[in-house]
Amino acid sequence: MTNFKRKVLLFLGISLCVTVFSIMSPDNAKATDNQDQVVVSPAQQAVDSALATATTEVQQAVAATDTATAVVAVAVVEKSQAQSAVDTVTATVAVAQSNVALVDTATATINNINLAVTPIDQSSQIVQDAKNTITTAQTSINNIDTSTAQVQISEVVAAKTTATTAQATAQTELTQANIAIDNAQTAVNDLQATIGTSTNVLSNTDDAGVLMNLPFDLLMGGVLYDNVYVGSNATVTFGVNEGSNYWSTPTAPSISIAGWDWTTWSTGTGITYATTGTSLDIAWDVRLFPLTTAETQITQIRFNADVNPNDGAWIANVTANGPIPTDARFNVRETTNGAVTPITDTNVGASFAGQISQGAAFTPYVDPNTETVQAAVDAANATIAQLNSSLTPVVAQNTTNTSAINAINTTSLTNTVNSAVSTKTSLQSSLNTKSGQLVSAINNNIPTPAPIISAPAVGTFMYIEAEMPTGFEANTWFYQVVTEDPNAANPYAGQTLNTDGAPAAIELSGLTPGVTYTVRVANWSGPLSEYSEIIVSIPSPSASLNIGGSTYEPVYIPPTEIPTEIPTEIPTEIPTEIPTEIPIEIPTEIPTEIPTEILVEEVPTDLADMTVEEVQNVVEDLISSGTVSASDAEAVLEALISDGVVSVSEISDLASNLTDGGITAIEAALVIDALTSDGVVTNQEMTALVESFVSESALSSAESELIIDALMSDGDITNSEVNNLSEALTEDGIFTEAEKDLVSEALITAAEGEAVTKENIQEAGLTYEDLPETTPVEVRKDENGNDVIIIAEVAAALQVLESPSEFIGAIFDDPGQAVTAVLNIGADMSEEEREESEKMVVSAIIASNAAINAVGVAANAVSSTRSAPSTPSGGGSAGGAMGDPRIRRRKP
Repeated sequence: MTNFKRKVLLFLGISLCVTVFSIMSPDNAKATDNQDQVVVSPAQQAVDSALATATTEVQQAVAATDTATAVVAVAVVEKSQAQSAVDTVTATVAVAQSNVALVDTATATINNINLAVTPIDQSSQIVQDAKNTITTAQTSINNIDTSTAQVQISEVVAAKTTATTAQATAQTELTQANIAIDNAQTAVNDLQATIGTSTNVLSNTDDAGVLMNLPFDLLMGGVLYDNVYVGSNATVTFGVNEGSNYWSTPTAPSISIAGWDWTTWSTGTGITYATTGTSLDIAWDVRLFPLTTAETQITQIRFNADVNPNDGAWIANVTANGPIPTDARFNVRETTNGAVTPITDTNVGASFAGQISQGAAFTPYVDPNTETVQAAVDAANATIAQLNSSLTPVVAQNTTNTSAINAINTTSLTNTVNSAVSTKTSLQSSLNTKSGQLVSAINNNIPTPAPIISAPAVGTFMYIEAEMPTGFEANTWFYQVVTEDPNAANPYAGQTLNTDGAPAAIELSGLTPGVTYTVRVANWSGPLSEYSEIIVSIPSPSASLNIGGSTYEPVYIPPTEIPTEIPTEIPTEIPTEIPTEIPIEIPTEIPTEIPTEILVEEVPTDLADMTVEEVQNVVEDLISSGTVSASDAEAVLEALISDGVVSVSEISDLASNLTDGGITAIEAALVIDALTSDGVVTNQEMTALVESFVSESALSSAESELIIDALMSDGDITNSEVNNLSEALTEDGIFTEAEKDLVSEALITAAEGEAVTKENIQEAGLTYEDLPETTPVEVRKDENGNDVIIIAEVAAALQVLESPSEFIGAIFDDPGQAVTAVLNIGADMSEEEREESEKMVVSAIIASNAAINAVGVAANAVSSTRSAPSTPSGGGSAGGAMGDPRIRRRKP
């Protein structure tokens, strides 16, 4: 039934009652000349008031239920959306689980590959497909996003709470309406008692019957009875009390009107019977077993009979309004164990209405003395029945709403999402393990592709440059050098050698000029890749030899000239020493063709320290056509070490000539090789290197990196090396920011992850401000010998507090630093010192308020200030470089 129909029926019923009562009200009870004024009794007034209250309560119950229904509908929609979001999470979890399992499958596939049958490498599609399972699994794990579902769950929880509150209000209004209807029925019963008898029986009862004596005889099955038994389960029995029978039609002569298991345990329930000289009325206001509260609708069952006292014949209207079980019994049994006759329902709708009778037909007697009151009672009962019928759809809707609310299981949704979060973490851990196993299986079982070999600069000493194809990482080079010339020198003959790691180039030397060699290179990453090979022909000795930067040209020796004429003059002095060796053969023929050139390969015998000019000539020749190649670098290095030592001047000249606007990796490697040729890099060599760089122009980033690499060539950087670097950089009286950055980097590297001490900073010619802001620095030791460590930015800021004039100046020149200093007062104290100074800090805070106010005024005058960072507490190590982008990580 729709709300509209419900309200129309309610309106019609109330209108009927109001019409009847208005006719009897004092305002309409004015007598004509031949009439007496009608006086309304207190019982009648009580009925009027109770019906008005019941009408209001029913309207409020209907409205509250409508509101609750709308709110519950919103909660149901929210639940549907949350369920959809949770289902999506569940689906993505299932996909991720499946994809993670595929990584295991891929690992098994790789492990089962027989390279003898299936010769593949890591570039093969089957390997790529295996690797892709890791990417796919990771993507699917990343797709497990519970944020939307969590938001939806929060919304449905709120909606359910609102709906629960609204439904509780609707239920309360229903209870109040039930109570008001019961009060109205009580008032009507009291009004009925003014014209006859009215008795309340069987309250707070289940499965019982009570004897009712009648003021007349009542006919049933041809037998007259002067009493009947009224049962709590909506039965009337004749001759036998079967009030406890709730399960079937009584065997005694009986009338069952919605016979069922009813109770009168709850508020508003009870059973009343009333009689006049010509009527019998029985009213059951009951609830279904086992209900004990007034939260549900009352079922109103009525037996209203007109009786012919002369012969006991009667005709009765029987009705039932409210919740009625489907199998409730409506019948008449006229004799003991006799046939059961159903009562025909003449009502349209959920309620029941019918009519039964016994005996001969008669015209009901209307007592003129009680006619008016009886009409009022009948009208009031009709209104009460209509009000109670109006609550039937309310009860049904409340039941639906309650069920809908109970179906919103937010706990289940929350548990599912929490499980997804936990599963995501578990899957990520599992994938990390499985992907490691797959990668190991690939690296251990499948070789990488063969490396790519670049054409080298050919010579007896040369670099073979190798690299892996894009997407693959070199691990260790294995290489072989072979030649078919049995007379050629080959230090690598019959060997498979390997490098330490995978350098950019493999050094080869000791090869014979004029011979062709085959160089083979493979990558080892567990299994060995296929070898790539390159054929190199070592050129024969050329007409000129470039050694040590000086060009040695072949010497032209002219032919010996034999004199054709005998001198006529005899020497006056005869040599006293006779040569011990006299040539035996003297050429007698003079060649007619004199060779224009006689080429004699002359090798220098003096390999002393190269001059500045020689080094400069070599490097200028090499870089005149562009970047220095690996073979060029080899030639320079061979020349430098030809005398067994690389001097400081050679290093200086080499570095100066390479500074052409940018140092390449090969050039840097050349310098490092030169520096480390004798196994150690001295301070004098580093000084020469630094001075050669800064003498021409500002220090470049590549040059800075080269200097750091040189310092690290022996595995670490000492504070002595840092100080020497600083002195070399400041020798010209200028300490640029780039130079400070270089010294700062060297100083931090020398600290090896520990805090940089105040003393080391000062010895390096730096201040706290020259270090990266987050660099941990040891500013002092407390009285207990504990290191006090803070970050460089805070240490620099706190220095301004050491002098009032500096602090005042900072307020106006650098308010950000002043704020940092004030906010970090005490940062350079250990925990023990802070505890001892707790009381002093209070005073210090009061004193510093004035300074902070001044800082605030100055800060408003500038466009922006630096925010004060949080600092690590004193008394312990602050760790490493704390993420400073200028600190480079190097291989040990």
